[in-house]
Amino acid sequence: MMDLACLVVGSFVGIALRFKPEDIRPYVFDHLEGWLLLCGGIILANYLAGSYRLQYTFSRFNLIVTWLFSIIFVLLILSITSYAWFLMLIGRGVLAYTLVSYSLLSLALKLLLYRYLFRSDVFLCRAVIIGSGDRAASLRRVVENDLVLPPHKVVANIRVDREGDADPVEPVVDGIAVLHCKPEKLDDLVRSLGVSLIIIGLDDMEQTAQIYPQLKRLRFDGLEVLTPLNVFEIYRGLTPLELLNEEVLMQATMESSLPMVWRLKRLLDICVSIFALTVFLPVWLLIAALLKASAPRSPVFYTQSRAGQFGRPFQILKFRTMRPEAERDTGPVWASADDARITPLGGILRRFRLDEVPQFVNILMGEMSLVGPRPERPEIIKDLEEKIPYFSERENITPGLTGWAQIRYPYGSSVDDAKRKLEYDLYYMKHLSLSLDLQIVLSTLRIVLMGKERSV
Repeated sequence: MMDLACLVVGSFVGIALRFKPEDIRPYVFDHLEGWLLLCGGIILANYLAGSYRLQYTFSRFNLIVTWLFSIIFVLLILSITSYAWFLMLIGRGVLAYTLVSYSLLSLALKLLLYRYLFRSDVFLCRAVIIGSGDRAASLRRVVENDLVLPPHKVVANIRVDREGDADPVEPVVDGIAVLHCKPEKLDDLVRSLGVSLIIIGLDDMEQTAQIYPQLKRLRFDGLEVLTPLNVFEIYRGLTPLELLNEEVLMQATMESSLPMVWRLKRLLDICVSIFALTVFLPVWLLIAALLKASAPRSPVFYTQSRAGQFGRPFQILKFRTMRPEAERDTGPVWASADDARITPLGGILRRFRLDEVPQFVNILMGEMSLVGPRPERPEIIKDLEEKIPYFSERENITPGLTGWAQIRYPYGSSVDDAKRKLEYDLYYMKHLSLSLDLQIVLSTLRIVLMGKERSV
């Protein structure tokens, strides 16, 4: 709504700077389709880029990148439409003044007001957790994280039992009361607390059936009800393995719009890879010359067998960043952040991910995608499948040049790191969309240029 208001004000300023007051109304109605495309295009572009996520506004870089993306997107839409209709939908002068006015107003509000308004108590989200065990405590830590916006406050834990009442018969735990109540009294107790969010934090989720009628009534009364899995996916962007089972995986797979999204992803992969290979050609030549100059007898490119979709092997293509025969004595092992096998030039290439530029060839051939799980070596996958449940699920998605796990979790070289990254990969598989892909690409650009940002 704030963005739309900025567009309206910016459009009025743009027209007022070019026309007399009596000419404003006729100009607006004569170019109505252009204004609708302008407003709709910017709103859609900002939505796709994720700039309406409150946490996204913490990063000034993200604000600038998404703003630039929205401007380019709407100019492209207006240009294509004007060319197709043989009609200038909005005059160049009016459009320029409008975009400048909108940009200044929108960025100023997001930088000064938007980032602080939603941290105030005015938008405080009051929550209650049903349960008082370890799971309830972990869920409270998730929702009360400093980076969660609007800020959340858990006002009470509720223990549901047949012998309970609505009095805090247990001492205060971590600053909040533990209330007891009977199942049939749950809805009355929750309403009396004035909360807008109910979190199910029972250690035994089968107990939820006892209070399902009350939860359903509260849900239809306008209160949000979240399961532990919902909480971790919404507030942490991951799917915990301990909350996962075959039924959840099958339901997510069958209900997703994967077939249509996958066709669009492949089309975009082809277009982006052709564009990138063309643009990066001078960079290819420069890097190849530097690699040859630093080690004349060593190859410029490095190929290695990786597992693609459904485990199909393919040869990944990268610029060489390690010494030749680096694994001659060790065999297949994970690379570490300060790996002694990495050459000085290789360290620079890895820092800015320039060593991965040749992988656009793999993307063009369909062996990889722009966004997806990290392609692993078959030997490592075989070992991890024996140690980590559901690890084989990630092979259902084509591996990517970047991915949700890569931007949300630091570089890892252990089984526990692989387990944590799998939780992000599973989230990506469940919530696969072009919007999420665009957010990952923009975040990757931010990380390459500015370093890794703090995540919830």
